Amino acid sequence: MASPQPPPRPHQPTLRLSSERYLRAHPEARLLLRGFLRELLRRRPADVLEFAAGYFTQPELPGRIQEELRKSQRGEEGVSPQ
Repeated sequence: MASPQPPPRPHQPTLRLSSERYLRAHPEARLLLRGFLRELLRRRPADVLEFAAGYFTQPELPGRIQEELRKSQRGEEGVSPQ
């Protein structure tokens, strides 16, 4: 028998819509998360927190994200940030 699901919280639809709007307005956030998750799953580090700290503090990361944004605005297939 499946365990009962907790009742939905009243603010969830509003939060989801708000989050979707934010991500649409900030495509760089989507690129950052996509690149991070891809590398995390590809490398599968034992220490995820250490990996995340290293990933998000790479000096070249902002430049890679900016290049990806330019490519996506031109409709090109981009090279994903690593």
